[in-house]
Amino acid sequence: MDDELTNDDHLRALAALEAVVQNNDGALEVLAGGAHERPLAALLAAYGQHTLHRVLLAAFGIEATMPPDETGQRVAELNGDPMARIVFLLTDSLHHQAVLAADDLVTAKRIGSSILLAIHAFTDADNQDALTLLRALRNEALRAG
Repeated sequence: MDDELTNDDHLRALAALEAVVQNNDGALEVLAGGAHERPLAALLAAYGQHTLHRVLLAAFGIEATMPPDETGQRVAELNGDPMARIVFLLTDSLHHQAVLAADDLVTAKRIGSSILLAIHAFTDADNQDALTLLRALRNEALRAG
């Protein structure tokens, strides 16, 4: 499942992850969204999948400008890697958890925590480093928008 994320989705998800890092439940309530927005748990699951897949692509050196043969070889390596498979399993599990959560903010916060822990596993970032990374991702989303 590869949900398309809008620029606003990216910004809302990043703000929610910052709220998770800062343990700010009030901010999560504000970010919960309205009738026409995706529930926060579902948004975080989709954003987590997007971000963790980008981390995997970078870890395996897969770039859009690569020749097709090299891309195919590296994608095959990625698909055969146990850590990558665990990431795929994690993102699928987060989507299933989000469906069950609906509008439950406690579960949304746990999904956010899982995403941050997965990012920590790849980057060895602590909470302050995570905030720096989230701010950089937010700035990237703002430039793209």
